[in-house]
Amino acid sequence: MFSLVQKCIREVLHNSPLRRYFFPKYLYNFTPPQLCFLCKCVEDVRDVPGVTAELGCANGLTSVFLNKYMTEQGIDKPYVAIDTFSGFVAEDVRYEVVNRGKQERLFKRFQVNSKKWYDKTMRTNGVTRVTSIQADVNMIDMRILGPLSFVLLDVDLYRPMKKCLPELYEQLSPGGIMVVDDCDAEHVRWDGSDQAYKEFMTGMGRPARILHGKLGFIQKDR
Repeated sequence: MFSLVQKCIREVLHNSPLRRYFFPKYLYNFTPPQLCFLCKCVEDVRDVPGVTAELGCANGLTSVFLNKYMTEQGIDKPYVAIDTFSGFVAEDVRYEVVNRGKQERLFKRFQVNSKKWYDKTMRTNGVTRVTSIQADVNMIDMRILGPLSFVLLDVDLYRPMKKCLPELYEQLSPGGIMVVDDCDAEHVRWDGSDQAYKEFMTGMGRPARILHGKLGFIQKDR
């Protein structure tokens, strides 16, 4: 009888939303080697003046990870995070559908979010250096960010990537690094990032450099 009760409890837990507390799941959208690489980039620009910026931060998991690394390593720089905190912008999705032949259903992710939740995540994890901005990156003049030392650009779709890349590069300090996520031509949902990154690099007369499977790398000459 006791073993039957135990079995029933296990079944309930396994099929309950509470199971995440008993069976932890890896939650990052970056693999461990990719996260290590991002930390290396932050370390490499330690002495480069400028803000650390993350464009497209979703629920803040990567923000927490990078900020914890910065704290442990004594890297004291402002950190700015920009997101709509409500999913993709309608115009960006429309561009993917009309101009790039995508299906609209592919872009329903990240809608359940809020700036309040993101900010609470930072506070809960003791992260105090982050300034969050709720905005459509298509509508922001990136010059408001000032000089940049490191940028993680993770806005996924072609239209915002195409707009952001030259503006952010202009603000990048000499020696600064920008990492563009989702530069994977095989990933049907996010291949707009790959196209925009490769077009940008071609326009600068430089070869695309994609590391760890999907991270487009750009470093400004000193």
